[in-house]
Amino acid sequence: MLLRCQTGYTLRQIENTFCLLPYGQQIADQKKGIALNETSVFLWNAVQRAGCVSLEDLASNLVTHYDLDEADFSDVLEDVKSWATQLIQYGMLIESLKPVSEEASLHLSIAGLSLHLYDPDGLVGAAFDAFRTDSAAAAADQRIDLLNMPPDSRSYGQVLLQNKEMTIFQNSDRYVVLFPTMPDIYEAHMTLDGSYVRIYCKPVHTREVSDHLFHALRLFFLYLAQKKGRFAVHSASILYRSKAWLFSGHSGMGKSTHTALWHELFQTPYLNGDLNLIGSENGQFFVYGIPWCGTSGIFTTKQYPLGGIVLLGRHPERDLIEELSAPDKILRVMQRMISPAWTAELLNQNLSFASEIAAKVPVFHLSCTMRPSAAQAARDEIDRQEALL
Repeated sequence: MLLRCQTGYTLRQIENTFCLLPYGQQIADQKKGIALNETSVFLWNAVQRAGCVSLEDLASNLVTHYDLDEADFSDVLEDVKSWATQLIQYGMLIESLKPVSEEASLHLSIAGLSLHLYDPDGLVGAAFDAFRTDSAAAAADQRIDLLNMPPDSRSYGQVLLQNKEMTIFQNSDRYVVLFPTMPDIYEAHMTLDGSYVRIYCKPVHTREVSDHLFHALRLFFLYLAQKKGRFAVHSASILYRSKAWLFSGHSGMGKSTHTALWHELFQTPYLNGDLNLIGSENGQFFVYGIPWCGTSGIFTTKQYPLGGIVLLGRHPERDLIEELSAPDKILRVMQRMISPAWTAELLNQNLSFASEIAAKVPVFHLSCTMRPSAAQAARDEIDRQEALL
């Protein structure tokens, strides 16, 4: 176990007593202060100096400081463990995020990214079967541990985002995520670079638990993908002339109905029914196969060149193509993205990528009916714009 001091606590001497006192958000969260004896003060200062330290190193420091015999090390280590456990429960110490095991039970390859999942109880289920790989040789872009227990403490940090589905906090070395609608997941922690995720969940083998974990893992994968230059657009997609074409619109705009018209009229294969991941390689944009596809059940494991993006709107009578200005293209594409925008920096990354897309591939708006003529109008415009490239 590697320990670090939780932010929001300071060591102060009051007369002849040293106290560890909360400040800022810790006070707002009604956290308490405690008095420390001489040994506890020494240990707290040792953790602060090191930034991140193991229990074994703390015990060694104590043995040296108090000139104890090496034979006493095991007893000192047990005392240090008891001290650390108490301060973790108070939320004053926090365990650094490190993989709990060297072994992964599931290896996945999604959009060219390698995920190693430690799931000893098999809670995830079959949702990732199409993306499994037998090779464990590839270095993990993201390591995910599922721990079947509640966390030791509940010290969250600054709120970045809160809605009915999740609350995201930023701590000094991690994000902490709560899922209010998923009671079988206690909480999840992710390092700031997205390379490691730890999910605390109940050891219950049900379809609902597997579905919740599948959905939760999407959030952390999309954060990693964004770090790697891949961005998610809420859209349905089809394969037309060897390219992926995305159809996006607000809920109820009929993207599923529209792609179904294409499939019926032009026999275009479906790619994904709800979510598409876009990235660039050597100056060309690609759409990558991912397992998350809403309730459609439609997804692919392959990648295809991106043809363009059609932004759908509803019209009661006619099918109208609308040319968009460059700023409109950028803003509308960005508004359809569901890659994280928890901070201004993340938002800027989304905006920059939307600008690249709008400058290099066709993006247009189609106000349409839900009749076959809508698919014909879209195909005519795609063919026209393709001829101009």
